[in-house]
Amino acid sequence: MTDLGKAFDDFARALIHQRHMTHSGIVIATAAILDVQLERALKRGMQPLSKGLYERLFDSFRPLSTFSSKIIMAYALGIVSVEIFEELEKIRRIRNAFAHSSEILNFSSPQIIPIFRSLRIPDTKETGTEAIFMACVKVIDNALEEYLARMEERSG
Repeated sequence: MTDLGKAFDDFARALIHQRHMTHSGIVIATAAILDVQLERALKRGMQPLSKGLYERLFDSFRPLSTFSSKIIMAYALGIVSVEIFEELEKIRRIRNAFAHSSEILNFSSPQIIPIFRSLRIPDTKETGTEAIFMACVKVIDNALEEYLARMEERSG
């Protein structure tokens, strides 16, 4: 597990047990972590590229600067399966609903409920919406970590 994977695990445990963060904060923070993981996987899958080319692809207002474009490219390059792609799209839609709403939302808000219920929930003992959401995100994070580990094995 990479340092980022461990950081995600620590973050998830803290959220589930301390419950100090709003649903909006949980969603936006976890989406940011997935965004970083996607970028790491894409850069690893595109190796070797020059630093200048990476910047031209990933810097602000560039082709791979958005969460959406990273999700699509990761699927197009075979980094993620169709199932993970679909779950990433749901997480992105949930993130966008929270990030762009003028209302205070939570996992029970009418805008969120249908997307949340469409998530493929892994086997978990957790029952709270925050913990269930984090379990769904963890499946995606694990898939990206597994891809990065496979790429490391190939090059090492």
